[in-house]
Amino acid sequence: MNKQIIIIGGGPAGIEAAREAVRAGGQVTLVSNTPLGGRAGWHSLSPSKVWLATADALGLFAEADDLGLHLEMGCQPNLAGILARIQEITTAWNGEQAEELRELRVEMVTGTAVFTHPNELAIKDKEGSVTATLTADAFIVATGSVPRFPPQMKPDGKRVIAPRFAKHLQAIPRSIVIVGGGATGSEFAYLFNRVGTAVTWIVDDQGVLPSFRPDVGRFLAEALVKQGVKLVAGQLAQRIDRDEEKVSVVLADGTAYEAEMAFLAIGRNPDLAGINLAAAGLDDGNVSDLDEYGRTPNPSIYIVGDAAGDPMIANRAMAQARIAARHALGAPTPPYRPETTLAATYTEPQAAQVGDVTPSDNIGTVRLPFTAVLKARLLAHNEGFVELAYEKESLQVMGATAVGPHAADVLAPVTLALEQGATIPDLAAIYPAHPTLSELVFMAARTVTE
Repeated sequence: MNKQIIIIGGGPAGIEAAREAVRAGGQVTLVSNTPLGGRAGWHSLSPSKVWLATADALGLFAEADDLGLHLEMGCQPNLAGILARIQEITTAWNGEQAEELRELRVEMVTGTAVFTHPNELAIKDKEGSVTATLTADAFIVATGSVPRFPPQMKPDGKRVIAPRFAKHLQAIPRSIVIVGGGATGSEFAYLFNRVGTAVTWIVDDQGVLPSFRPDVGRFLAEALVKQGVKLVAGQLAQRIDRDEEKVSVVLADGTAYEAEMAFLAIGRNPDLAGINLAAAGLDDGNVSDLDEYGRTPNPSIYIVGDAAGDPMIANRAMAQARIAARHALGAPTPPYRPETTLAATYTEPQAAQVGDVTPSDNIGTVRLPFTAVLKARLLAHNEGFVELAYEKESLQVMGATAVGPHAADVLAPVTLALEQGATIPDLAAIYPAHPTLSELVFMAARTVTE
């Protein structure tokens, strides 16, 4: 008899876990209290990427003169068209994923899952009434995360917004204060600047992109400042005062910055509070005891994705989900390797990083500017660099950082190199299509072997 697997959460991690569990021979039930796609698919990740695609397109128009073009009428964002496109893309994408799971014969249950025993769940409706009781051989918790807001800085959906409000904007503001220097704050500072909003960007003493190499954050900050963003660094925002016409973001030193709106991207917490892990013998708020397969001290329960803590990025969530599903069903799978997860920001320039990129006595690095390849010289804006890290004695690839056009795509080969244990000579022997940006990593490897 096939093992019964219950997946809690209908976002990217839950969907990937369901796919892989079916492929590994499991009988799968997916429980979600949101439509399939989850908060990421409907309210944050997908809508923000539609906005960012619009911002990128507006950037191309801004670069027209550099490319030998003259646009007399220019280009302006059409809010109604953007919002309609968000609805169209998210509906189609999430609908296709739901259809795929139906074809895979995944049973989909709508409701909130709450543990009642180590191997039993109660399913509750919106009113809190129990509609079903489910048991399984294993459970994969993929409940995602929720935004973190200080008491004096909470969004209202009007003057103060967060990523989930991006698909409901009533108008593009003339001015906005962005609070937060991580990937989301960086992306929305870039986005609002591109659509013509005057942007003031507040980042604390950790700076821009604190999870990246410091020079990457500095490079991106300088690029956005050149594009017109006003950066206020080194100060913590403490509260937001608001009225019908404006907001005022007050910093720790008492300085205040006014604008039509404020956007908050301060951070997120794992969303575990509502599923009663205590009934399964686990600490509701502690995800530190997970093994390399995502398994908790209760061996029948796995936690993956944002619910497992930082870094909260979709590709990491899906990788963990696949591993957990296969491990729960006894299928061969390597453990999760965090060094193979590529982190990226979808600004222009993009920033990307994977693996161990910190130079040391044992780790060497080599850096090339983007303009080392012909393709970059064909672009209007080609500033940036790729830095490849390697173990000095063995020449094994250790990681890479990039900031520049399509940086996330540029580093994809490094992810594969890390997974396969490749060396610098392995990369140096490869010549991808010319001219492309993908040449950068391989060219950097050849500079080490010269």
